[in-house]
Amino acid sequence: MAHKLKIIICKVNPSETPINQYSLKSLEIWLTKLGAVRDQDNPSRWLLKLTNWEATINFEQEDLSIIWDCDGQITKRMFSYYINRADVENAIMLGP
Repeated sequence: MAHKLKIIICKVNPSETPINQYSLKSLEIWLTKLGAVRDQDNPSRWLLKLTNWEATINFEQEDLSIIWDCDGQITKRMFSYYINRADVENAIMLGP
C-alpha cells in the first residue's frame, strides 16, 4: 500500500515578514536596493543619502536605529526587529 504525501506551500509576502527573519545577506541586498551604502569602518552601519536628507541605519544589539540628518536637524528612531520590512522601509524613506 503506497502512502501519499501532501505538501502545502505557503507563499509569504517578503515585505510583511519581520526583519529578524531575514538572513544578513538578504538585509544587505535590501538596503543596497534602497540606495544605502555600508560604512567601511562599521559593517553594521549603513548610509543613505537623498536630496533633502540623509539617514544612518544601525543594526544594534536589540533594535534597528535610524538617524536622519536634515540640514543639521537630527531625528532618531528605534525600531524593533519584529517589525516587518515594509514598515521599516516606509519609515526610512519617509524621512524625518
